[in-house]
This record gives sequence, structure tokens and C-alpha cells, in this order.
Amino acid sequence: MRREKPAVAHIEADEFKQWMDAMADALLVCDDVEHILYLNRAAELLLGWPREELQGQSFSVLVPPRFQAWKEGSLLRHLLGKRLASAGRSTLVPLRHRTGAELALEAVVSHTGKEPPERVILTLRHLPEVPDATAEPLELGLAPYPWQHAHQGLAHAPTLAERLYQLIVENAPLGLFHFGNPPFLIACNDQFAGLLGTTRQQLLGLNLLTLRDMRVVDCIRVTLQGQHTRYEGNYVSTTTGKCTPLRAHFAPFRDEQGRVVGGVGIVEDITTQRRMEQERDTQLALASTLLRTAPVGMAFYDTRLRFVHINDVLASVTGQPPEAYIGHTLPEMLGPPGIQLEQFLRHVMETGQPLERLEVNSREMGLLGTWEYSTISMYPVRAPDGRILGLGSVVEDTTGAKRAEQERLRLLREAQEAVRVRDDFLTIASHELKTPLTPLSLRLATLERKLERGEPLDASSLQQARGHLVRLTTLINDLLDSSRIESGGLALHPQPTRLDVLIEHVIRVTESFREAGNRIAFHVPVRPIEVMGDPYRLEQVIANLLENALKYSPDGGTIHVSLEARGEVVLMTVSDPGIGIPSDQQKHLFERHFRARNVSTHSYGGLGLGLYICRDIVARHGGSIWVESEVGRGSTFYVALPTLQASRALTGPTPEPQMH
Repeated sequence: MRREKPAVAHIEADEFKQWMDAMADALLVCDDVEHILYLNRAAELLLGWPREELQGQSFSVLVPPRFQAWKEGSLLRHLLGKRLASAGRSTLVPLRHRTGAELALEAVVSHTGKEPPERVILTLRHLPEVPDATAEPLELGLAPYPWQHAHQGLAHAPTLAERLYQLIVENAPLGLFHFGNPPFLIACNDQFAGLLGTTRQQLLGLNLLTLRDMRVVDCIRVTLQGQHTRYEGNYVSTTTGKCTPLRAHFAPFRDEQGRVVGGVGIVEDITTQRRMEQERDTQLALASTLLRTAPVGMAFYDTRLRFVHINDVLASVTGQPPEAYIGHTLPEMLGPPGIQLEQFLRHVMETGQPLERLEVNSREMGLLGTWEYSTISMYPVRAPDGRILGLGSVVEDTTGAKRAEQERLRLLREAQEAVRVRDDFLTIASHELKTPLTPLSLRLATLERKLERGEPLDASSLQQARGHLVRLTTLINDLLDSSRIESGGLALHPQPTRLDVLIEHVIRVTESFREAGNRIAFHVPVRPIEVMGDPYRLEQVIANLLENALKYSPDGGTIHVSLEARGEVVLMTVSDPGIGIPSDQQKHLFERHFRARNVSTHSYGGLGLGLYICRDIVARHGGSIWVESEVGRGSTFYVALPTLQASRALTGPTPEPQMH
């Protein structure tokens, strides 16, 4: 039997430990010299100490430094001394967690007596949400409850206010917590515990000044000084290491005398908000990049039609930086033209309907800038609920496109005009070519019949036939010369030429072929005048000017031709008393196929190539040709050519004369 007792005792000890570990409350057993003999599993979890580390150590390792020296010598002896007065009810006890955090716990102290072996047993638990512990603080101000003054003596049943307090804390949609002064955590809801990644049981009684985040600690201290504080950051839990983006508002809690007896905190998880802010920042960055790099001008206005944003492209039109626009209206930035543009914006604001692709001519509106033409679209910017938050506008520079369109229309008009001129030319050329051919054919037929009958030939008929043939040859030569000018193939064979002699020769030939009616008066120069020129081409110029003067002058009129040397220039003039040329037509007079509007194709023949050919020949000789005229008062054509000496100075040795 004696051999079996140790085994029975061992079994009973194991059962006792199992029974102790199964208890929900934390149990701590100390001997008479305040060494820890045993702690159950709940005590391990509550204090954070493994049983193997804590067993055998002094109870003082669990006591915060400020409670190491007590009235009776130690905190544990003080608790034993108050054991009878508490009548078995719990009292507030501050103990130190293994991490160093200070816990405010409920403790019920029991004692096995002073006879050896003496044992002190502490039953520990977190503070409940509604207090039921005695109101006997270990030192002034330790009791954390705002209603501490109401607990003198034994605890009482919760009042309605306390129950309402509990309901608010439990059911609040945000994290709520309540701490005393000193700042032991008195109460919190599940929302708050969840944000920190732990349970309320592990948080209650925690001394907030022992937290690792010094920003939170600073907020607690400022709050206990009676000020509101705010915290935002990534909070790392002391116990779990969980990192949570939080925003907290701390407010002091005062008693009826206005003393700060603690504080409350409202905590919000801003993880979603942070993510939304990051997405917003990303979207804003993308939008800003789009606005900044967009090839079109973009601007946004508030409901008062003031600029809230404008990109560089649009701001650069007026040379102002984008920041100069912010807060200003269009009239303030653009002056009077901005008033008209603002009216369009106001219309969009009032109707809620966009205005698309409004074409604006900046020059006509008086806008100064690099964009001459632009297209503006305006549209309302709405919130998700449909409210108009402001207006946006997109401005596109269409100057290049507009000018290209204008150029296209110009080319189209020119092409249409060219087609018209071609058609007119073909009609006139057909008529002009037929005009000499018909009488020539009749003259030749008459001569042929006379020859067949043996009748004598009339010299005038031959002369007239030859005149028609010369005219036909002239028309053909004009067509060929015009083609050579267009292709750049009209060649010159310059040589020293007596221009006065050449003019006299052309006058004699012209008079021999014309009918009586007009007279040509040549004012012969005093001295011979020479030029370096192609005699054939210069003769062509003189003949053309004389023919036009005779053609457009009334019968009986006198054509005056003059020639004089003026320094290094020879000036020839041909004046007629004819119909004259309208002033707006004179600049086109030397263009190909041009005919003044007061010239009828039926009354005056010709292909409209003579003056065009004359201008090119004169220009190739280094000279110039122009006209002065009034409608109904005749015209004077001027031809200026360099003298022989001037031409030699420019071209060098005189080439040998060549035959045409």
C-alpha cells in the first residue's frame, strides 16, 4: 500500500493541473515569500508569460515599476490586507504583460492561512464592459471609470446610463474605445478590437502609454491634458503585429467638476479609403498627363464659369501661363471677345446641352494668338447623380485645315477658271483661225476662176489674200510662242540692234497691210538708239503693240510712238486714243488668254496671247512692260529696255549676229 501512494499522489497532481488549466479564469499561486508556484493556461494567455519562465520567479516581475514599493512593503501584501474588506469581491490590480505593456485587471485574492505551507491565490480577469469591481483604487486616479465617484463601497447594478453606454459602444459602426486617467483601456467594442487584429479580452486593461507607436502615445498624453487630437497612419499592433491604416480622433472625458478623468477615441479603418485615394491619385495623374500632353486645347470651368484647369496647349494661344487663368473668367482673360465665348458657356450651363464644333475665326473676333481658326466644343461635367459640377471645353486648332480648305477652294476656282479660259480660248481660236481662212479661200477661188477664163488678175486680190495668210501665220506663231514660253523653250538670239530703225520698219509693214483710217506718228529720236536684243522678237513686241493700238482705236485716230534714252534705259511708248482698260483689269492684262471685260470677242479679234508673249520677251531682255490707261480715254504702253552699253556691262563681249 505504501508503494502505491506516490503513484496516487502523482495522479492526483496531474488531475489538479488539468482541472486548473480547464478553468476560464486566470489563476496565479504564490508562496509565503511571494514566489510564483503555479499559473494555469488562462494566466499564460492573459499575461503572455510561458509557465516555464514565470514559475519560480518573484511576483514582483509582474508588478509595474511604479507599484514596486507599497505601504505594507509590496503590492501582494497590500492585496492580502484588503482581502477581508473586499468581502471576496474583485479589486483593480495593475500587472505587467510580458511585452512590457501595463494591464489593468480585476483580481480576487484568496489565502490558505498563515500556517505553513502558506499559499496566496489570485484569480485574474480583464475588466468587463460594465464595471462590477469595487471602487477602491490602488492610488489616486487609477480607477478608470468616468462614474468612479458613484462607486463608494460595493459595486452596484448597472444604471440605465451605463447600459446605454454599453449599447452605444457595442453597436457603433466605428471602432470605439474608452480609457481612464492614467490611460488604462476601460472599454472597447468588437469593431475596435477587429481593427487591431485581436480580442477585447486581450485589450482591456492595457496601459496605452506602453504602446510602441509614439504618435499614438503623444495623442493620449495631449488628450489627458484636455485637448482634442487626431491620428492617421499605419498602426502596428503590439500583440499581433498587424498593420492597419487607421484614422483616429481622441477627445478628453471630463467629470462634473470639469476635470479630465479619461478620454474616448473613435477609430476608422481607412484601408478602402486609402485604396480609393490611390486610385483617385492614379486617375488624376492619368487625367493630368492626358490634359498636359493632349494635342488639343482643354479647359474646365466651375459653375461660376471661372477657370479651374487649363492645359498648356490652350494657355499658350494667348502666351499666358496656365496658372494665370485659374479663378478668372473668360472676359477677364480675353477682354471683349471673351464675353461672346462666355455666352456660349452660359447657354450650356442653363440648358445642360453640349455645344459641339463651334467654328471661330479669331481674327474676326479680335482674339490675339497663334490660332487663326479654331473649333470649340463645350459640354457639362456632371456628378453621378446628374448634378452639373461645371463645364468643360475642347478647342482644336483648325488653322492648318482651314487654310488647306481655302487653298483647295482656290485651286478649284483656278482650275474652273482655267477650264473656262480654255473653253473660251478654243472658241476664240476656232473663230480667229476661221476668220482669215474663209476670205482667203474665197480670194483664191476667185483667182482660180479668172485664171481658167483667162481674165487678167487683180493685184489687190493677191495682196488681200497674202494679208489673210500673214494673219493666219501670226495666229499660229502666237500659239507656238505661247507653248514655248510655258515650256521654257522660247530662245533669244541677241545682237546689237538699232531700235529706232526697227520701229520704223515695223510701222511701214503695218501700214502696208492695214486699211486707211488710222495714222501712226513716230517721234523719231535725235540720236540713234541701240539695244542688245533679238531683232525678230523685238519686232514681234512692237508689231503687237501697234496692232492692239490700231484694233482698239476709233477710225481716224492717231497712234503715237516715241523712243528716247534715259540714262541706261531705253523707253518706248505706244499711245492710242482707244477704248481704254478698266483699272482693276490692268494687273491681269499681261496674263495668258486674258481679255478685258470691255472687249467683245465678236468686235475685236485675237487669241489674248499677244501681250502675254510681249511680257516674256521683254523680261528675257532684262526689261519691263506696263500700261497706263483710263476707260474711254485711251491707253499708253511702256517698254523699258537696257541700253547697249548697259547690256554689255552685264553680259560681257557681244555675240555674233545670227539669222532667224
